[in-house]
Parts: sequence; structure tokens; C-alpha cells
Amino acid sequence: MSIDFGQLVLGPCLDTFGAPYPWQSQSLAEPVIITGIFDDGYEGLDPMGAMPGLTPTDITTSLPRLGVRLSDFPVPPVQGDTFIINGMTYSIREVQPDSHGGARLDLNLVSSSS
Repeated sequence: MSIDFGQLVLGPCLDTFGAPYPWQSQSLAEPVIITGIFDDGYEGLDPMGAMPGLTPTDITTSLPRLGVRLSDFPVPPVQGDTFIINGMTYSIREVQPDSHGGARLDLNLVSSSS
């Protein structure tokens, strides 16, 4: 018996914590509304990696990302597709599927409405 995580877990999470965002695929003429969970938290970076004898460099950066259910997309999301989130345009930098029907979309800020 296989468990449908997209239906049993991701669906209720997106219904509870998600919000609708317009997604513009490079292969579709019109935007599609996709429900996702947006996070723009900070994450530590180690640009040098662990190098013996060197003092660690502590850098933090904003890492905008969107959690989605892949079955909600009419075509797969790809690098370069865009989302409008809270009045700002983001481009997909990387699609990280989770092997349970969901994905984390790492985003880059393209423009903001100032």
C-alpha cells in the first residue's frame, strides 16, 4: 500500500498555511494561480566551506522560497518561471522536488513594487 503524501499531507498543509500566487510559466501564455507556502527567512552561508586553519566567515542571506505541491501545476515549474508574491516578482532559481509530491522552489527577487 502506498501513501499519497500529496493528497493526505501536502494538500491540508497548503489549505491551512498556503496562499494563492500567480505563476507565469515560460511555456504557457497565461498565468496560473498556484497555492504555496512562502518563506523569506534568513539562512547562514559558509562561502569558503570548512577550511582547516581558517577562521569561519559568518554570512547570512535572505533565501526566498515557496513550498508547493507539484500536482497543482499544469506543466512542471522550471528555472526562470516567475511568481508574483506580496507585490514582488520572483524568478525560480532552482526546483527542489522532495520525492513525496512536493517541491521547494528557491527564488530570486526580480523586482519589487516601490
